[in-house]
Amino acid sequence: MSASSLTSFIDIAYAGPVEFFKQQILRAPREPATEQIIFGDLIHKTFEKVTNDGISDEQAIDFFLSELNKAAVEPETAAALRERGPKDLAISLAAFSDILRSGKAEVNLSPEKLAIEGISLTGKIDHITINDETKTIEIYDFKTGTYHKEKWDSKPTLFKYMLQLGFYKLLLNLSPTYSKYHIAQAHILFVTPDKDGEVHDKVYEFNAEDEELLLKLIKSAHQHITSLDFLDDPELFIEADENRGIKDIKKFIELMLAKTAQK
Repeated sequence: MSASSLTSFIDIAYAGPVEFFKQQILRAPREPATEQIIFGDLIHKTFEKVTNDGISDEQAIDFFLSELNKAAVEPETAAALRERGPKDLAISLAAFSDILRSGKAEVNLSPEKLAIEGISLTGKIDHITINDETKTIEIYDFKTGTYHKEKWDSKPTLFKYMLQLGFYKLLLNLSPTYSKYHIAQAHILFVTPDKDGEVHDKVYEFNAEDEELLLKLIKSAHQHITSLDFLDDPELFIEADENRGIKDIKKFIELMLAKTAQK
């Protein structure tokens, strides 16, 4: 189980069990990548290059454009990204330079074969910074979507981000490489400038309540997925509906957990 598979299963607004079944179990063909997805992939590649090779901002923008030229994208999409990319990158590189030019990029924990209570966990973290003196780690995840200033549990998107960050902390805690470090806090870096031309660092402070919920969700989702019992349950096997909000997702989670407790 990964952070994305867990959040996909519970996200009854934009994904949910039916979409999870199609993509994760049936491996159905995916829709062509959108401009936003392509942009996100290019941003991640560029930031990784900045961290690993220490290239300048100008070189990073050149790298972005070079990778865009290699990508199989429609001419209109390529033109839009060629216009948008350098502008957005210049702002985010300037704002997050200290973070990107320290720490580790694309930390892949899959080879460590991590598990909790018999449930295999996997994942790759966009970026971490490590302080060996204080034995602390900070987690960073890059998002190209719209910045939200509200509380973490107030919107479906922010709620999923919160769970993802908690999942990454769990991976680091389980990892033989990083388990001796205290995970101080985590960040979502919204790297697409807002209407005022600003990018944002949204800080998440870990807490016991959220971590307890995450563990319950991992166990519940694992049980439903491995048994495939959700396929025969009309209350669980539902299509996504963009009209649903955070209250609907929380009700769905309560239902998931209740059904797990009945087993």
